[in-house]
Amino acid sequence: MPRRLFPSDPNLLVEDRGKPPDYGRTHDNLNWACGRCHTGNRPSFAAGMSTWNSVEYSDAARGSCYSQLRCVDCHAPHKALGPRWSPPPEKDDAVCLKCHATLGDPGRRAAHTHHRPGSEGDRCLNCHMPRVNEGLNDVVRTHMIYSPTRGDMIHANHPNACNLCHTGKPIDWTLGALKDWYGKTYDGVQVAANYPDRSRPAALGWLASTNESVRLVAADALTRARDRSALPQLLDALDDPYLLRQFAGKGLEEMLGVRLADFGYRFYMTRDERRKPLADLRAKFLPANDR
Repeated sequence: MPRRLFPSDPNLLVEDRGKPPDYGRTHDNLNWACGRCHTGNRPSFAAGMSTWNSVEYSDAARGSCYSQLRCVDCHAPHKALGPRWSPPPEKDDAVCLKCHATLGDPGRRAAHTHHRPGSEGDRCLNCHMPRVNEGLNDVVRTHMIYSPTRGDMIHANHPNACNLCHTGKPIDWTLGALKDWYGKTYDGVQVAANYPDRSRPAALGWLASTNESVRLVAADALTRARDRSALPQLLDALDDPYLLRQFAGKGLEEMLGVRLADFGYRFYMTRDERRKPLADLRAKFLPANDR
């Protein structure tokens, strides 16, 4: 008998609504098989996507594309993912282009992305599935597919796709680009209320947020961008009361090419225990006036 992907049991009542259920490899059945485990409720950002992982299907259903997209279009269910996502970005883009075929044309793609072909800003996932989800010792992509122009993340001063890459740019730079490229405008009252320093890099504002998930994403974005101008604030993140210390530490080790343990620092230390290692790190990497 062919394997059934729709629930079946002699004691199970299924409302067929005029036709019997399809037990095969349909779009809905395949996604349901994954969704049995990858659903649930988590704290969320302003746009509704979860701040931490394991509810990927719930997030996917909140966004675009899942009326057509199947989990198995990107994920091989019988193959371990490993510690990092390994498919090349060209393969990721190809999944999107199966439906958005017009953007396979170089001219149309350039008009859509406004970035150099093959650059980070030219990749579908960096704008539409940015890294805002707390995973296992890494910040991973949200599974909620959405437009980087949507207002709720901008208005709330939550991580937006533009400043996740352009960490040194302020929010007004971002608003100007989104208006010039896509004709998008935003509520000036909300922007003024939630961005007290409009000249400050947006990512540094996130790092000072009262929302621990926003701070965590900021630390990841700044270290991933190797933004050394943010080093004083990133070293301060090693003393954060939330466990984003683990993520900030991992990113700083990669950014600076050091082992924080060599300075006596471990993210699970108490605040008193962290004091000397942090002073040593600041003495090593910061000029005297920034310590």
